[in-house]
Amino acid sequence: MSAHNFENFSEGEWEDRGELAWNEFDWQQYLKQNDKEVARFLALYHQHEGRTERLDEVARLMGWGDEEWAPSEDSADLESESATPPMVAETPPEPATFSDFLDEDFDAVADTYTIHKHPVFIATRGLYQHLYYTWERFLANGNDLNVNLGLSWKLASSLHAGELNAVMAIHALDLGDFTLTICHLKNALSAVNHSLSLLHSLPVSNKAQQGQFFREVQATLFDLREIWLRVMNDCREENRRRLPGEAEE
Repeated sequence: MSAHNFENFSEGEWEDRGELAWNEFDWQQYLKQNDKEVARFLALYHQHEGRTERLDEVARLMGWGDEEWAPSEDSADLESESATPPMVAETPPEPATFSDFLDEDFDAVADTYTIHKHPVFIATRGLYQHLYYTWERFLANGNDLNVNLGLSWKLASSLHAGELNAVMAIHALDLGDFTLTICHLKNALSAVNHSLSLLHSLPVSNKAQQGQFFREVQATLFDLREIWLRVMNDCREENRRRLPGEAEE
């Protein structure tokens, strides 16, 4: 990649970063690396299928619980402006859970940070990739199915609505707007509930295949919902923490 020093850049400082030295090829390589991270998340997710602490274990294996993901001194200086407090235990740390990695103020392992590196973005993108692939694979067996085309389109649209609102929520989270994050995640959760209701309405002739498809999609949607509910809880806690200071002003 083009020589450029990214060490002085902190999250949320994009307006002050000046002219970025990367060209199109550099960013394409960066995005390819992000695709590999998403693929790695999905591989771990499938390896831990059926485990009760599936998300927490995958997060640990992704390295999101290591010390390098804790807020740096630079990010600590920004805490009073827009960042949430570090979600790292001060006294003997207990096993990390997925909630520990929801703070938008974590340090990127690589040289530069974009929203692509946020653990919630990687998890959300990966799980939706899995949903789209599962749905495509299900429809590919069209000779054995009797799927209503209108219902099929509605399900695809509800999946897209959930992903879009989740990505917008992650952007709001990264900017420190926790109330907007909550609102977008409410819309995403509504889309997930709509997807679940549509699953029950799928008229297919192959009940065994429908059951396998339903269980796989339902489990993934439940995991997305679990991640987002934890994010919303953290955002509400941060808003409650901020209110006294704002009242004093």
